[in-house]
Amino acid sequence: MDRLTRFGKVVLLVALVALLLIGAAGCASGNGESELDEALSKAQSENKPVMIDFYADWCNPCQQMDKYTYSDDAVSTLLNENFIFLKVNVDKSNLDGRYGIKYIPTVVFLSPQGTEIGSRIVGYQPPAQFYQGVQAVLSQWSP
Repeated sequence: MDRLTRFGKVVLLVALVALLLIGAAGCASGNGESELDEALSKAQSENKPVMIDFYADWCNPCQQMDKYTYSDDAVSTLLNENFIFLKVNVDKSNLDGRYGIKYIPTVVFLSPQGTEIGSRIVGYQPPAQFYQGVQAVLSQWSP
């Protein structure tokens, strides 16, 4: 593998981790509403849907999503290019109640106006399966 390819992968991984940390830090400081408002505002300005990942620190399948699925090159590229990403800790936010989250991890997709689009993704999904689910949501959303 040449250096540029490795460097590009490292940059993508660092960007994804930064997004995850920003989302987790934002959830710790409030009830989630302001973070959602910010994400929707950014989504409107960039004309992208919002992807909300509902998780908990103690949730093993959530940790697997972070470790295997979100760190996958194809998945991280797809998410970074097409979505505004919001990570919501259900133990530190009230957004899970607003969206009727019963199991974690659960991924919910919203239009920039806040309307739920596509199908939710519930439970751990390996990268290829998650990628297909996200692609299906994108095919149902028209900017």
